[in-house]
Amino acid sequence: MIRPRRTAGPELGKVDTGMNREQQLSEAFVSLTDLTADDVDPLVLLRRLVDHSVRLTSIDAAGVMLSNAHGRLRPFCATSDLVEVTEMFQGQIAQGPCVDSYTTGAPVHADDLADYTQRWPAFIPLATAAGFHGAHALPLRVRDQQVGALNLLTHTPTSLSDSDSRLLQALADVAVTAVITWTAGPLRPLDIVTRTQIALSQKAALDIASGMLAATADITPVQAVTHLIRYASVRGERPTEIAEQLVRRAITPQTVLQNAS
Repeated sequence: MIRPRRTAGPELGKVDTGMNREQQLSEAFVSLTDLTADDVDPLVLLRRLVDHSVRLTSIDAAGVMLSNAHGRLRPFCATSDLVEVTEMFQGQIAQGPCVDSYTTGAPVHADDLADYTQRWPAFIPLATAAGFHGAHALPLRVRDQQVGALNLLTHTPTSLSDSDSRLLQALADVAVTAVITWTAGPLRPLDIVTRTQIALSQKAALDIASGMLAATADITPVQAVTHLIRYASVRGERPTEIAEQLVRRAITPQTVLQNAS
C-alpha cells in the first residue's frame, strides 16, 4: 500500500499558544536553559526537549535515550508510552535509528520505515505496530562525546526539512549540555560519563515512583510522570526529589495525585 508522504510543516491538532514562530522558538530555548543557574533536573529539561520537538515541528512523538556505562542506550523520557516501548526495544536488540545515530554521531532519517526493513528487520515491525511509519534520530553529544540520541517518530511517512533538522539539533545540543554541565569548571570526558550515569540513576527512581502513581490512579506511566512534575512544581522541589520521597514512603501516591494541580 502506498501511503501519502508528508513534508515538514505545522501539524494539525498541535496546541496554539498564541505566540508567533519567533516567540515560540525564543521560549523554547529559554526554557531549556533557565535551570543552569542552579542544580539541573535532567527529567525536567529533557521532557521539555521532547515536548518542544513535537510542538515546533512536524514530528508526532519524541523521546530521549541515554547511554549507560557499557555504552548501551536506555530510554530516559518520552512523550508517550508507545515511544518508550520503541526505545526499550531498540536498546535491547541494538537496532534502529537511535542506535545508528548514537553509534555514528550523525543524524539518521528514515522518512518511510517501509523502505528500511532490510536495515532494521526486527525494529520495523514493532514500530509500525505502535502506529509509527516514519522515524528520525539525532545524536546527543557534549564536546564531541556521544551521550545518547533524540528519538523522533511520525504516524505517516514524513520528510524532515533541513531547517527543522537544524532546529531540533540546536534544541538537543542546548538541553543535553545544560544537563551535563550544571557545575562550573572544565569538563573531563569522565565527568560527562559520570553525570550521564547520575541522570540514568535518577531515572530508575522516577520509574519506580511513576509506577506507584500509575498503579494507584490506574493511569499510564507517562501520565503519572506528568502528575509528579506538577506536584514538584507546586512544592518548589525537583521531580527527582519527589520520586525519592515516594520510593522511601516519605509521602504517599495519594498525596501527589491529590495535590498535583
